[in-house]
Amino acid sequence: HLDLSSCYKLRSLPDSFGQLSSLQHLDLSSCWELRNLPDSFGRLSWLQHLDLSSCGQLRDLPGSFGQLSALQHLDLSFCQRLDGLPSSFGHLSSLQHLDLSSCLGLGSLPDSFGQLSALRYLDLAGCKQLGGLPANFGQLSNLLVLVLTECEQL
Repeated sequence: HLDLSSCYKLRSLPDSFGQLSSLQHLDLSSCWELRNLPDSFGRLSWLQHLDLSSCGQLRDLPGSFGQLSALQHLDLSFCQRLDGLPSSFGHLSSLQHLDLSSCLGLGSLPDSFGQLSALRYLDLAGCKQLGGLPANFGQLSNLLVLVLTECEQL
């Protein structure tokens, strides 16, 4: 368990961060200046819970992000500058809970999104730029909760 929440001036993580391969829970919430994650981030093979909420400067996730095969809970709420998710995002085969609420810059979801077969909870509330859902969205057969309030472009 690693809690780096509210490290307001943290701008980046070292590339060696991916060597923390046994890490299961990571809290980076309210790291307001965090701009990106290292490419090695996908090597966190045991990571189950990741909180990146309120990382207001975070613009994108590394392409290796889809390698987080154990990830079950992901909170990206209030990442207001996040403008997209990597194409590998659909490879998060264990993901059950995804909060993307108030990601004001998020304009679309990747085509691989429908491959999130374990997804049960999805919050997209306040994603004001989200212009549509992927064609394969209906493949999310385990989805129990879907929140789309204040998605003005849908």
